[in-house]
Amino acid sequence: MSSILFSRRKLFEAGAAAVAAAGVAAIPGAALARPAPAPGRESESETLFREGDEERFRSSLHNAYLFLNTMMDAYAQGSTTRLSQSYSDEIGLESTAFVYDNAVEIMARLLRGSGQDVARAQVLGNGLLYAQQIDPAADGRVRQAYFVDHADSQGVFIVPSGFPFFFQGSATGDLAWTGMALAQLANRTGIEAYLDGAVRLGNWIFNNTFDTRGAGGYNFTSGANQVKSTEHNIDVFALFTMLARLTGHSATWTDRADRARIFVDAMFYIPGGFFFTGTGPDGISVNLNLSQNNIPEDVQDWSFQAFFNRDHAASIDWCKTNLAVTDTPQTYNSDLVPAHNNNLTGNIRVSGVSFATQSMRPPLREDEKTESPCIIAPSDQFSKQPNPSAVWLEGTGHLAAALLSRRLRRNRDIDGFNGDVDTARMLLDNIRVAQNNLGKGQHVGGGQPFIGLGKPAQTIPDGLGVIAATSELNTGFGFSFKRFLHIAATGWYVIAVQAGNPFRLGLREDRDEDQDRG
Repeated sequence: MSSILFSRRKLFEAGAAAVAAAGVAAIPGAALARPAPAPGRESESETLFREGDEERFRSSLHNAYLFLNTMMDAYAQGSTTRLSQSYSDEIGLESTAFVYDNAVEIMARLLRGSGQDVARAQVLGNGLLYAQQIDPAADGRVRQAYFVDHADSQGVFIVPSGFPFFFQGSATGDLAWTGMALAQLANRTGIEAYLDGAVRLGNWIFNNTFDTRGAGGYNFTSGANQVKSTEHNIDVFALFTMLARLTGHSATWTDRADRARIFVDAMFYIPGGFFFTGTGPDGISVNLNLSQNNIPEDVQDWSFQAFFNRDHAASIDWCKTNLAVTDTPQTYNSDLVPAHNNNLTGNIRVSGVSFATQSMRPPLREDEKTESPCIIAPSDQFSKQPNPSAVWLEGTGHLAAALLSRRLRRNRDIDGFNGDVDTARMLLDNIRVAQNNLGKGQHVGGGQPFIGLGKPAQTIPDGLGVIAATSELNTGFGFSFKRFLHIAATGWYVIAVQAGNPFRLGLREDRDEDQDRG
């Protein structure tokens, strides 16, 4: 199947390629994105879906939630406290459940909001609370990830991540996303324990990472790592703003949120229209040398959803023009070939955005290979040679969601584009092509074979989930995304299809507050 064709100069061409609808019944509760009218935006009549698209997207949305259910139920079911395995077994991370990925899944479930969705979100939220409760530091933090393939002494399918991965750090962004998910649960359910957990995380962030150097803001984590991440400060702003509304201590949390906002504002590069990654170890200077000034996608799009700052809205346009990629079987090191994907014909192409500017660097010549460790090359000994045209499907969902938050009209868009709704539609259609065609024959439930705890795995039904990247994608930050099914990539897809915003309490924008964004 083909999809929208676009290049780095002219990202999206008019007209989405038709994709055959899967034979799955529509879910009445799935609210597909329909932009509301407001000054400076399209009229209410411009919906995300053209005639004939809506049922296909309903079917796709239904399948995506089935994938999330499959990953969540791989080792335990029902009300058993647990977290979801983040990736299919093929990635080699065993039963690892990253807290960020589970936070995204919680918000994806709350957004659709059926009784079953909310119940499942609560199970995952209980898992995050349990991880916080059992942490050996007992100071409100959680860790980056956990194993979820067997129960601990309390019957909970959450145990510390040990050999061979040891994902035991507590980065500010991971904690903020965990807190955001708990705050959203508290807002939806009224259960005080979720709010208490979010407050403990917020206090840990403030007490351990707040920094007065330079533009202020919050460090990457506690201790020796004193760099500051723009993305993390966006996350912190969102969490603290939610706590300002939920706790009754508005002034305290608003002041703390403002510290993050001031830092993020300082990272905006006006001549280029984008946000820098963050600072160097001095906490003051912009880190122009980090991965050769590697500029990532997430901060460009998340910043708008968090702040709705029209002065910085150009970062969305920077992203959709400077990070645009199309992966085909003919691109360098592409995985879109039958040898790497079951049942592919070799004719598929998928378009979207990359992770960061360095992810798109062409392969080096032999005489360049000693210039820098930050090159387009395998990110570690376990990774293959990357494809500079690989599409990061989670990030493509980020961009679609940000476009549906901004909703710039056609006559106000930059050259070569037909308005934010049209661009978002085409991005989502490309993700749907990937959902239908890629990641087939993958598995979940294999446990921890590295330490002798392997289990019989189940095959994930084809056409349900979204893979992390269409081909090997080196982020330029020391890790790679691969062609394996991923709950966060799937979660961001369903969030974008439903025009959700994880950075706002209730997962939707307040039209009265934000009506001047167009």
